[in-house]
Amino acid sequence: MNKLRRTLPILALPLALLATACSTGATATEDDSTRRQLRELLDRQEIQALVDRLATALDEGRFDAFNTIYTADVKAESPGGEAQGRDAVIALASRNHSNERRAPHYISNVQIDLAGDHAAVRTNAVLAIVPTSTVDGKIAPEPLFTAGGTYRFDAVRTPEGWRFSRVETALVWTTGTLPS
Repeated sequence: MNKLRRTLPILALPLALLATACSTGATATEDDSTRRQLRELLDRQEIQALVDRLATALDEGRFDAFNTIYTADVKAESPGGEAQGRDAVIALASRNHSNERRAPHYISNVQIDLAGDHAAVRTNAVLAIVPTSTVDGKIAPEPLFTAGGTYRFDAVRTPEGWRFSRVETALVWTTGTLPS
C-alpha cells in the first residue's frame, strides 16, 4: 500500500502535464479566435467609415478625399459614365456633382462580406439633386431630381488601410428631371 501511495503521484504526473497542455492549447485557440473576431470587427468598422467618407466627399464636392477612399487603379461604373484610375474617377465625380447643385447621398444597409484582405460591399443609396443657390435666401422647395439604387464596391486592404478598388452604381428608380 505504501508503494502504491508513493507511485500514484508519479503515475499521475503525465496526466497532470497532459491536462495542463490541453488547457493551455485551448486558451491559445481562444486567444486566436478572439484576435480574429476583433480583426473582423475593426475591418468592418474601417470599411463602414470608408462608405461614410465617400458619401461626405460626394455631398461636399471634396474629391481630393478620394485619395484616402479609392486605390490608384480604381474602376468606376455609374449612370454618369465610366472611369479607370483615381484621377479619371475624380474628373467623373467633379463633372457629375457641380457646385451649382449638390446631391446629398444617403447610404444605408451596408453589407460587408470579408475574405481576408478583400471585401465585397453592397449598400442602398438615395440621392437628391438640389440647387445650391436659392431665391431670397430661402431653401429650395423640392429637389430637382431624386434617385435610388445600389452601390457595389470591391475593397482591398492596403498598407494605408482599406480602399475601394471598384465601385458600381446602379439606379433602381428616379423622379424629376436630371439637370444637364
